[in-house]
Amino acid sequence: MANISVMGSGSWGLGLSILLNNNGHNVKVWSVFADEIEMLKTQREHKKCLPGVKIDERIEFTADTEYAVTSAEVLVLAVPSPFTRSTCKTLAPFVKAGQFIVNVGKGIEEETLMPLCEVVKDAIPHATVAVLSGPSHAEEVGRGIPTTCVIGAQKKSDAEYLQNIFMSDV
Repeated sequence: MANISVMGSGSWGLGLSILLNNNGHNVKVWSVFADEIEMLKTQREHKKCLPGVKIDERIEFTADTEYAVTSAEVLVLAVPSPFTRSTCKTLAPFVKAGQFIVNVGKGIEEETLMPLCEVVKDAIPHATVAVLSGPSHAEEVGRGIPTTCVIGAQKKSDAEYLQNIFMSDV
């Protein structure tokens, strides 16, 4: 069982949070928007992003960046691509050397044309960065519909460790 913080409470972050929780991990979801965190705590559903998908009581919600980062072995970076660098700069002071950051965002940084995993590595050079990719959608993952995702990392052992965290029998 891993301690995982999902940084971003949109549809993809919440869908992956549900998957990771169902896989037996301790999951926290962080958002920069305190009002969104309060809504998720009370309603246990994000009616705008994942309508009809209930969020298990074991998933914790927080707007406390330091707590979210320092209490996790793995950070899942699930923010829209235009906010990847700024979010990384917010997280960087709290990230431990070698801490895993799995970027799940898609796209490139418009100003630099860097892939998002390189943006993460540029902003937090002391982290171990990996990428989750696949032909999947938040709606499928959040509802437990079978789909496929793969992890890419520089070291095979890191990729295998992280892939096992996300893998389910559903």
